[in-house]
Amino acid sequence: MRVLVRVPMNQPLQLKDIEGTFEDFQELVGDLLEIVPLTDDIVCLCNDEAEMLGLKKNFYDDRHGWVFGSCVFTATKNREFASLSDKQIGYISEYIGFPVV
Repeated sequence: MRVLVRVPMNQPLQLKDIEGTFEDFQELVGDLLEIVPLTDDIVCLCNDEAEMLGLKKNFYDDRHGWVFGSCVFTATKNREFASLSDKQIGYISEYIGFPVV
């Protein structure tokens, strides 16, 4: 599964291929996963306790406020996580304001 990963503040988005298991997502963002919807078919997975744990700010979302800690962006299709398309990757890069490496 093709996803974008971003660690906090001033870091580029990293394009990664993962299997997409629950454990994969936990390894990237932490134990308690929170799903932040960005569009109808793109979500951001982050650590639900990141702010409480004192992790740094990652990006600001107009609807949800600051997202803290590392996060993973993935597509959704039929209520399942899916690989990001090139168009979705471009949207996320523009929305976050950082390039993809």
